[in-house]
Amino acid sequence: FLEMFVGVGPARVRDLFAEAKKHTPCIIFIDEIDAIGRERGKAGQFGGHDERESTLNQLLVEMDGFTPTTNIVVFAATNRVDVLDKALQRPGRFDRQIQVDAPDIKGRNSLYKLYLKKIKTGEWDPEKLSRTLAALTPGFTGADIANVCNEGALIAARDAQDSVTAKHFEMAIERVIAGMEKKSRVLSVQEKTTVAYHEAGHAITGWFLEHADPLLKVSIIPRGSAALGYAQYQPQEHFLYTEEQLLDSKCRGVL
Repeated sequence: FLEMFVGVGPARVRDLFAEAKKHTPCIIFIDEIDAIGRERGKAGQFGGHDERESTLNQLLVEMDGFTPTTNIVVFAATNRVDVLDKALQRPGRFDRQIQVDAPDIKGRNSLYKLYLKKIKTGEWDPEKLSRTLAALTPGFTGADIANVCNEGALIAARDAQDSVTAKHFEMAIERVIAGMEKKSRVLSVQEKTTVAYHEAGHAITGWFLEHADPLLKVSIIPRGSAALGYAQYQPQEHFLYTEEQLLDSKCRGVL
């Protein structure tokens, strides 16, 4: 909605709702509504906040004109509910919130099945592969899962392979979790030794702390913007934790 010219944003909002009224019943969906819906008086420089606030005010005016017989439903999406203007969330506007969490293991399994249909996996059974990948990627969103499948296919293509193997998916998961491998970051022997001792500590604690999340692997290959090495765990999806689990998790966190 927003442009550098004053008045463009409110005009676009008016045009949007006028067009919607011509096509009732219909749905209006506004993605990333926090771009215009931030709390008024807290954002913007050089007058840019005036245009944003004018656009928000026009949106509020348009939504106030709705009645149950208007036959227009307005949805909006945001990752920052905390920054939205309170007026947006009053009754009659966006008074119902639906929180979309990251998928659980069943949801991830279904998403992997969907994306793996487009990929050659060779001798791997797609059903078994999707279950394995779902277990290895707790906390991943749909976008993360799509990224893993895409990265796995790209890695296989770089290796001149006809199909994507488990190794390629493993490398793709590493890249999504820890970032790209930094081959340009050359460490001295002493630095490598220090990093290796540190990661070995993760490996030892992961072996002996039976109530903590199981350790999958450790690496001393620099990745991302800061990590000189990392440990990859396989978190279990719990809603309640025992005293032993909490103590072991704290113990592991000391490193």
